[in-house]
Amino acid sequence: MINLTPLSASASSSSSSEPLCYLLELDEARILLDLGQRDFRASAIRGDWSYEEKVRELAPTISLVLLSHSPTTYLSLYPYARARWGLTCPVYATQPTVEMGRVVCLAEVLSWRSEHAIEDSSAASSGGMNGESESELRTNGKGKEPLRGPFIPTVEEIHEAFDSINATRYNQPLHLGGELSHLLLTPFPSGHTLGGTLFKLRSPTSGTVLYAVGINHTSERHLDGMVGGQGGASGYSEGVTRPDLLIIEGGRADIVNAKRRDRESAFLDLITSTLQSNHSVLIPSDPSPRLMETLVLLDQHWSFKLQPLPGQSRPPNQLWPYPLCVVSRTAQDMLAFARSLIEWMGGVLRDSGGEDVLEGGRKGRRRGKKTNGAMGSDYGVLDFRHIQFYSSPTELMHAHPLMRPKVVLAIPPTLSHGPSRWLFTAMAGTEGNVVLLTSRGEENTLARDIYNIWAAGQDATALWGRGRVGHLQDLIGNMQLEMDTKVPLSGAELEAHLEAEREQKEKEAAHQAALARSRRMLEADDLDTDSESGSDDDEFGGTEGMLITRPTEAETEDKMQMSFDIFVKGQQMRVGRGNQAGEMTRFRMFPHLEKKGRKVDAFGEGIDVGSWIRRGKEIEEEGETQEVRDAKKRKIEEEEKKKEPPEPPSKFVNEIVTVSLHASVFFVDMDGLHDGQAIKTIIGDLQPRKIILVRSSKETTFDLIKSLGSTKATKDIFAPSTGEQVVVGEQVASFSVMLGDSISSTLGSKWSRYEDYEVAVIDGNIIFATGSTVPTLEASFVPVPPVVKEVKVETDTITNEPAAATDGDGEMATVKLEPEPAPEEAADMEAIQTSSKASLPLLTVPSSIFVGDLRLAILKSRLGSLAPPIPAEFAGEGVLICGPGVLQGDAAKAGSIVAVRKLSEGNIVLEGGIGRTYDDVKKELYRGFAQVVAA
Repeated sequence: MINLTPLSASASSSSSSEPLCYLLELDEARILLDLGQRDFRASAIRGDWSYEEKVRELAPTISLVLLSHSPTTYLSLYPYARARWGLTCPVYATQPTVEMGRVVCLAEVLSWRSEHAIEDSSAASSGGMNGESESELRTNGKGKEPLRGPFIPTVEEIHEAFDSINATRYNQPLHLGGELSHLLLTPFPSGHTLGGTLFKLRSPTSGTVLYAVGINHTSERHLDGMVGGQGGASGYSEGVTRPDLLIIEGGRADIVNAKRRDRESAFLDLITSTLQSNHSVLIPSDPSPRLMETLVLLDQHWSFKLQPLPGQSRPPNQLWPYPLCVVSRTAQDMLAFARSLIEWMGGVLRDSGGEDVLEGGRKGRRRGKKTNGAMGSDYGVLDFRHIQFYSSPTELMHAHPLMRPKVVLAIPPTLSHGPSRWLFTAMAGTEGNVVLLTSRGEENTLARDIYNIWAAGQDATALWGRGRVGHLQDLIGNMQLEMDTKVPLSGAELEAHLEAEREQKEKEAAHQAALARSRRMLEADDLDTDSESGSDDDEFGGTEGMLITRPTEAETEDKMQMSFDIFVKGQQMRVGRGNQAGEMTRFRMFPHLEKKGRKVDAFGEGIDVGSWIRRGKEIEEEGETQEVRDAKKRKIEEEEKKKEPPEPPSKFVNEIVTVSLHASVFFVDMDGLHDGQAIKTIIGDLQPRKIILVRSSKETTFDLIKSLGSTKATKDIFAPSTGEQVVVGEQVASFSVMLGDSISSTLGSKWSRYEDYEVAVIDGNIIFATGSTVPTLEASFVPVPPVVKEVKVETDTITNEPAAATDGDGEMATVKLEPEPAPEEAADMEAIQTSSKASLPLLTVPSSIFVGDLRLAILKSRLGSLAPPIPAEFAGEGVLICGPGVLQGDAAKAGSIVAVRKLSEGNIVLEGGIGRTYDDVKKELYRGFAQVVAA
């Protein structure tokens, strides 16, 4: 039984900006497929937390989480759910998804926290971001706290969450453990992002499930396409074909992508012309997943521009003096991770070392060898020698003033916060500057608003998804933007803050001093022995067994400040009128603080633990070499350098800024995703038995189902809405049986492979062994012992009546002795038994069985891949003509054509003259099935 419930991004009411999250119930396992989150500002504007409420409710019951890609819409809610909502189950993803996902979450969280005040303590308990009180957040009647986002984890929670992910590798089956031990998980490459994954789950009772979202069928500069080059009959790995259930997104079914060459040429030509006109380009970009592709393209373009042409004598920095900058706190970490994951990247980037470079607008022209990477470089095109990294817009402005021409890639791509939003307000007011969008952005974000301005100025044929690249569009008018900034305090505010800090420190110091005094008063065991030995010693004036200590000034001061209620010797004071003699003497009274000493050892000396610890450190240091000491010293120095200086006192300011728009906007789709024609072809090649469409609009879903219905694809297509459960398959009852020695010894030569399974025919008998709950299957020639329950009967010799009977288990049983039947009755009973046996059909096992389904298109592809290939053409419905005679027409020789006819389900006819062609076609036909031999 397979159940799928879209928690978000369904097939009837979804958009490309919604986060992906699906609940898959496979057998008894509850699996979350991805766990994304919306943009922080967009989610706050939307104000609907029903998706997050559902995730919080399900989190403690989830058995497994699979993360397929690293953008925020796929995994950014995972760290918060693990830290705050009890999501403690195993999580699986590829190593690049783990590392790049960590970078994405850190970049988003650090950027948002640098502009907004977030109380982590209150957020941990209530899920809110503004620190509302518990009573304000509770609902009436139920006592359950409602969620109020956005949901911002801490940096420590992000690291802990991603450290706990189990990393997987492509094409390596993984047997899950615990309650998931019956499931087999296999990841496959999907393209689109570094480490992007198609997850295949196989259950012995429910079949195979293939989760395929974020697909890119074409190769890019740093990535291969979906399951590319795996040798499958349809161009894909045979491990992903013919799944019982395919979960795939259909939102781009009506999209026609422009050619990659056209998109890259338009991208680079616009950058070149803008820089040469002494203006700047702002490219909002994501922190990691698609940033790598853009950096490779731009760095190669800069290398080409810095290469002097024949006859030029000017230095390279004068040929192309424009800086290429990235503004992100995590960009350098991303680059370090990427350099360690080169084996996960595309073959062109990994093997070429910068050879294969297409420069903007110059079709067919290729770069020389090894001009991008430095001589002897270990990273090739990932050296990025022309890219400058900055952690904030302020550092960028200090290095390159605002009016200097430059290209700036800034995060995030939505322009909702962080460096990209600040740089947009600074650069959009200058005429000639260009805001270059590489994605449409999420709904309710600034990037989507700018994209809508660009789309409004395009022709109908140049809109996104129509197969063409549009043109530049001017931004006109004013735009009101909400800006959140962190401003250092100054003047009276700074003085008031410092005064408040001083008062707080004084209160804290007084509180700590009070605690220290209370601790000293209660630590009686450190100054005296037990009460009995202490009283004896005081009586005789001795100090044996005592450790005499001298009171400190603080202790003396504490005594003088105490008030006493009982007589204390030596604590007297004189009171009266003046200082005359004979005035009355009064004594301070209770409480009496008795200073007790610490017990000593048998030799009269106390044990100083600190001296032993110091001695141990000295021994360790004496055994260290000079190299070890130098290494420790360097490590300490590096840690001191990494420590960030304390931030000056600051405040968070929210204000409305009016931006006068004079720049231009241009959009080029660089998301690296499939289009409509590709998704239809992919579904046809994968040949799923059942399909569930997700992440699509209602109209697009209807058109895709209609298109698939006109082909030979499956008719079982489901399109659930958000929260709707789809039940696929039926409840299957499974039974466990052990294979006996007589069966196991004969199975070695009977196994036949079909897809991911090995099949064999077994003829045997079920034997129930005594004391075992699992039956054993033995070969048919092994005799089956009768199941007999021993009964001991004791007969009374006088009355000939049966006495109490005892069965083999020692329990009492009642036995009734029946008289033997007469000869006539015995004959009648024998005749009845004979007739009943004759009416039962005898089950026979065929000598061989073919398991599988014939696909003539796959057979044609296999015949074409032989050496030499065998031509094949369709000659009608269910008929494939094969052989060299197909190309010869009427001049075909006898025996050069073989016809394969698919008459009905399970009936195939192979016609033709006996010969080499017949044998080759028959062999390939048999290869498509699992031939199981019974005998």
